Amino acid sequence: MSGHRRSNAAAAGELPPTLRRSRPDRRRAALATRFAKTTTDIERAVCAFDYFRGAASRRHPRPDAAAELVAAVIGQLIEAGDHLLRMQAREPLSPRKDTA
Repeated sequence: MSGHRRSNAAAAGELPPTLRRSRPDRRRAALATRFAKTTTDIERAVCAFDYFRGAASRRHPRPDAAAELVAAVIGQLIEAGDHLLRMQAREPLSPRKDTA
């Protein structure tokens, strides 16, 4: 394989370990950057959900525990959506006119 050669120092372990960050660190840094650019609650929710969706779509060493966590988060999202809709239903459709 051309270009895929290891030096004797690398083979002996004399070189320092790579400084490359792990996938979770890179993903978390990308989330922080993207989250900082958001200006509305909806944009923040979309950003957080995209991060969650990306993490949930990967293979996990304990798929049963991951599936349980995903189901719990989905349940909480639906419950929060129901709560927001109930709050909106209590809001008057048109502003009251003051009779002076």
